[in-house]
Amino acid sequence: MKHRLAILAGAFAALALLASCATSRLVTQQSNPDYVGKPFKSVMVVAVTKDELVRRTFEDRMVVLLGQRGLKGIPAYAVVGTRGRIEEADLRQAIARSGAEGVVITRVTRIDRSSGTVPGATVGVGIGWGGFHDYYSGVWETVSVPAQTVTGPSWTVSETRLFDAKSGVLAWTGVVDTQEHDDLGAALTQYMKVIFDAMVKDRVL
Repeated sequence: MKHRLAILAGAFAALALLASCATSRLVTQQSNPDYVGKPFKSVMVVAVTKDELVRRTFEDRMVVLLGQRGLKGIPAYAVVGTRGRIEEADLRQAIARSGAEGVVITRVTRIDRSSGTVPGATVGVGIGWGGFHDYYSGVWETVSVPAQTVTGPSWTVSETRLFDAKSGVLAWTGVVDTQEHDDLGAALTQYMKVIFDAMVKDRVL
């Protein structure tokens, strides 16, 4: 358990780390057969991070990708109007007001860091399979981790889930590995393209 918490250090706020990464690859993906070939026409985009700049950048860029496909994208920050975590009930009300058919939630689940010092942090606890209801609340649950000294390169593991906004049913899920890099703009664009292309390929978008 201590080892697991060590590699999770910093993961709660580490969606920001994706902004400095450039090599992303899809590790796993799975679509719900009930949603294949029935793409959502409007999608709310939710980035789970305390870094407001990263949150807005991620949500805005994903909205642009959706728009390029002729779909309506809605950045969560524009509807929710608050920073950081909100109550799941409030998010669900915001989704209902927006009229979105689907909800995409992206979060960092783990950082495998084999070099340098990982500072102490409050990090997210993993969540298993299930519908949207209680998922959003669960990804904000945290534990405290002390500073750790480790060696080697750094990889960030992130998860994206697409839900049916009305029923809360999981329509698609994907896990991406991202290697640390310095090119901010190209990195974030490439990362989101990996996710977006996978959902399009599985015909849920």
